[in-house]
Amino acid sequence: MAFAHVLFERSIMSQGKFTALVMAGSRGPSDPVAQYCGVSHKALAPIAGRPMVEYVVDAVAAAPSVGKIILVIEKPELLAALPSVKALGDRVELMEAKPSPSWSVTATLDRFSPYPALVTTADHPLLTPAMIEEFVAKLPKDVDVAALVARDRVIQAEYPETKRTYLRFSDAAVSGCNLFALTNPRGRNAVAFWRRLERDRKKPWKMAWSLGPRTIVRFALRRLSMRNALDAVGRQSDVRAAVVESSFGTAAIDVDKAADHVLVERILNERAAARA
Repeated sequence: MAFAHVLFERSIMSQGKFTALVMAGSRGPSDPVAQYCGVSHKALAPIAGRPMVEYVVDAVAAAPSVGKIILVIEKPELLAALPSVKALGDRVELMEAKPSPSWSVTATLDRFSPYPALVTTADHPLLTPAMIEEFVAKLPKDVDVAALVARDRVIQAEYPETKRTYLRFSDAAVSGCNLFALTNPRGRNAVAFWRRLERDRKKPWKMAWSLGPRTIVRFALRRLSMRNALDAVGRQSDVRAAVVESSFGTAAIDVDKAADHVLVERILNERAAARA
């Protein structure tokens, strides 16, 4: 490890804050949002006058629990030129993305050992410091990895028009919020499990089978609780896993398609008007 990276790791440990990993890699030429906006990377898609990744950078930078920030993209110079990134100076590190999201996270963890870490994505411009702080405050003390989710009723109460993908368990229907915590090096085991799933992404049956046939049958019959699902993931990846429920419906609204872009731009403009 280079001397600069050693200093980076020591600074993280000394301040006791989370390091934020912002994943901004490309999804290839077929990404619907990149195509819709005419840009190479979805992270650079303009929304309410700014590249969407800048909203995410602003949010993590303003969160009191976040110290260092690592931005991950195939061409780091694309982000280095952004005003919000320049303004943060040496608080930011740039990392070249790998061919898949899980590989990018693994490489970043191996290079910087940035624990405790928060992982989020550049296509979540509605992320706010309040969402991050609520997540951190609710993290159980004895877990290695955790994910932020929002219940269907919370999302629909705020924006009933948004179309989200829900995981429907016996006790709740939830949507992911693109925010994860890896509290210690054991959290890397969950990323390794994710990488195995990615390798089978063209074989959904194999991905599902990795959690065990009993788990899959119970999920299909809506008899699997969130706790049961977490236990299954924990057994397969050798981690103590948890989910944290967000009180913000917008925490689950990211930009995956053109309709999302329209809705999120409207919300950002409403926020700007409210501040004014």
